[in-house]
Amino acid sequence: MSLISYIGCNVKLPEKGYEDNPIDGGIFLGPTYADVDEKAEVKEAQFSTEYVYEVTFDSWGMELTPYQDKDTYEKSKLGLEKVCDMMETYLSVGDYFEFYTCWIGDEYNPREADITLTIRGWYTEGMELREQTLIRFVKSES
Repeated sequence: MSLISYIGCNVKLPEKGYEDNPIDGGIFLGPTYADVDEKAEVKEAQFSTEYVYEVTFDSWGMELTPYQDKDTYEKSKLGLEKVCDMMETYLSVGDYFEFYTCWIGDEYNPREADITLTIRGWYTEGMELREQTLIRFVKSES
């Protein structure tokens, strides 16, 4: 099984998959691992937004958990920071995007948590953002 991350927003985004160059230094936005049914399932079960995209950083889904080694944790943190940087350019103040990670095939499983963070300054040392957590990142005034 593979860990997969999705983002949802109310803005249409340009998709770039593995056949294209990555956007924002290693971020792929578009079809990678999930099939059409899995994407439809996760949209219905987890997201409140009009558009849902598969997003990966360096070919993997992103989560922050103490069970990862330090390098994997830091790579996931960097990936999520890059996703936030990318999304900040598409959103207006007060808008949000949703981020959800799960194992492929677990799209319909119940959420374990639901949290809201700001796009800027969201990280705190040792933070844990595990799979099956819906994270709503809100753009606030800088």
